Amino acid sequence: MRKSIMAIATVVTSLSFGTAANAALVDISVAGAGVGTATGQNFNSIPASTVVNAPTHFVIGDWTFDTGAQPVQVNIGSTGNGAQPFQTVGNYLSVLGSGTENITFANQLSSFSFFWGSIDDYNTITFHTTLGDETYNGAQVAALVGDGVQATGCQVLTNCNRLFTFTGNGASFTGFSISSSQNSFELTNISAVPEASTWAMMILGFFGLGFLGYRKSSQNSGRSLRIA
Repeated sequence: MRKSIMAIATVVTSLSFGTAANAALVDISVAGAGVGTATGQNFNSIPASTVVNAPTHFVIGDWTFDTGAQPVQVNIGSTGNGAQPFQTVGNYLSVLGSGTENITFANQLSSFSFFWGSIDDYNTITFHTTLGDETYNGAQVAALVGDGVQATGCQVLTNCNRLFTFTGNGASFTGFSISSSQNSFELTNISAVPEASTWAMMILGFFGLGFLGYRKSSQNSGRSLRIA
């Protein structure tokens, strides 16, 4: 009997570890070819340069960018330091070989997107969530999403240039980090979806403003009647 209980416990334990190992914190999806080339925000607010590194700290919208390791640049066009994400316009972020950029969100997010240019197998992204971190390289992301996506670094094909959306699987995002062992990890056209609780607070705020406006209007109407 004791052996049977131990055997069952061993099986349950192994199943538990298997589930944990296979449970992804992040769901990754990809838009169709040519989609998302003009959505979200690019990096035009930061001066482009292939000589000078990007500021070690800057903010775009609710996203804060901090350099973990240089070189990290904001570029435009295609050079040896980065390739313009295919069919996009404006400045883009380029994390060169050995560089790391850490991005933090002002509020926890349920989902966020960016256009990933010339995806390489040596590009790496680490998602920071409320349930822990999860890391993928470009080849793993390409294999997960399919749809013809490749991590071969092609610069003028939609296969290696796509809009990706990252959604928390029971977790919320606090930020993410990107790095590359060679030139370069390029991204642009960033956008985000706030947590449901954030939306709720915003809606309540709008209702509150509307109620105050209505109340003020009613009070003014009442005064007018009394004056008359």
